[in-house]
Amino acid sequence: MFESVTGDISELSDCGDKQTLYDTKQKRPTALIVRLCANALVSVALAGTLPCAEAKPGTLPPLAHAELEKGSHATLSTRGVVAALDVRHNPKCNVPIVWADMDSSPTSPCSMAFLTLRTPEDTRAHASSFPLTPYGTEDDGMAQLRMSFRQLDASAPFPQVMVSAYTGGAHCCSLTSIFDLRSNGQWQHLELGAMDGDGEPQVVDIVGNGQQEILTVDQSFLYAFASHAGSEAPVVISRYHDGVLENVTRDPVYRDYLTKDLADRRRNWVRSGRFEPNGFLAYEVATMANLGKFSEGWRDMLAHAQSTKESGFGLSLCDLKPAAEKQNGHGCSAKEKELLPFPDALSAFLVQTGYITPEQAASVRGDQGSTNVPPPPTASAPPKPVSSSSAVAQPTTTDSDTTAPAKPIKSPALLSVLAGLGLVLYLLPILIAYRRDTVDQRKIAMVTILLGWTIIGWVAALVMALTQQSRKA
Repeated sequence: MFESVTGDISELSDCGDKQTLYDTKQKRPTALIVRLCANALVSVALAGTLPCAEAKPGTLPPLAHAELEKGSHATLSTRGVVAALDVRHNPKCNVPIVWADMDSSPTSPCSMAFLTLRTPEDTRAHASSFPLTPYGTEDDGMAQLRMSFRQLDASAPFPQVMVSAYTGGAHCCSLTSIFDLRSNGQWQHLELGAMDGDGEPQVVDIVGNGQQEILTVDQSFLYAFASHAGSEAPVVISRYHDGVLENVTRDPVYRDYLTKDLADRRRNWVRSGRFEPNGFLAYEVATMANLGKFSEGWRDMLAHAQSTKESGFGLSLCDLKPAAEKQNGHGCSAKEKELLPFPDALSAFLVQTGYITPEQAASVRGDQGSTNVPPPPTASAPPKPVSSSSAVAQPTTTDSDTTAPAKPIKSPALLSVLAGLGLVLYLLPILIAYRRDTVDQRKIAMVTILLGWTIIGWVAALVMALTQQSRKA
């Protein structure tokens, strides 16, 4: 009835092992290939696709799980709960759905994914069917719809159902919701918001006490002070209980985990040549604040920070304004749109996101003697727990929706240059093949375009371009 989710394991071969494929008489191309292999692997590592030694506890397996790939139905049943995913063709689609903005609705007709929940042995509970999202269509549908049973709330008589889907796109995004049977017999859902990558959030038991935690990261840090590859996002540890998701990252029981996470990431950052320092330093200061060591983290940041002008990333006074005031940038002056010095922007950003108080921000600004600083909010409050929505399938608002600043202003020229260099590097095997006038240029072009993104395919195309016989010979 359902398909188990299995993880894909990708192996990267050592470029050095590929030397047996090369013509030993062509020593110069071989050396060039080895250098390019090393550079490509370094780039991959910096982009976050290679595993790193961060402090990650083992993921707890779900009680049961299923996913829709090309099928249209999947059913799970465990501990008295039956959950079914269905994809149906609906002639009318302007109905409230779980994963949508309040003012938007899918175009009719549509292919819609539904989640139906029932408890056959509990006559007090009502069966509920939730329209989730348009599914499987090229224009607005999502893919990789998954569900799993989890006992996130140990005190609940029935397990919770976690459902996620992938939106597609670069560096984006999985949407996840938790469905839970409340004491009034109604099923309610709680949205966790969009998460970078695909798949459900990690569910772990960090300290081994039987308490399940949901492990995510604060995605408001991505692109704020560095590129995606150079950004580090602080860990967010949450517990689910009685329809509420509580941020417990600062609980003293998790300090050892946060400390190890920081040490591991710093080690990787140093090994990378301190790549895009502001992206790491913003994470470091936030994590040190969670550990109660904000001043220490701030001093280290000042010692290693890069200027905003040099980094090309940062925040402006306009970015830090409330959405109603900046009006998508139209409510900001040219001066307010200028990028702030990194320490000034970081202190204001950390106040907005709840990592430090306005008093802490004022103390470090006083140390620097800076005058070009946005005024702090009038009050600072700890992150509020996220509570469940009603049984009607309507989206909820999470803390990340209200606290995350607008997208930072980036340097268009820098991004254009990087994009151009990336395209040239990607097409390098084709350029070499045509330059050398190799005998099988078309095959090299197909391998590069179709398989170059796998890195191994790109290396294979490069080997072919450099070793195939030239028509000029």
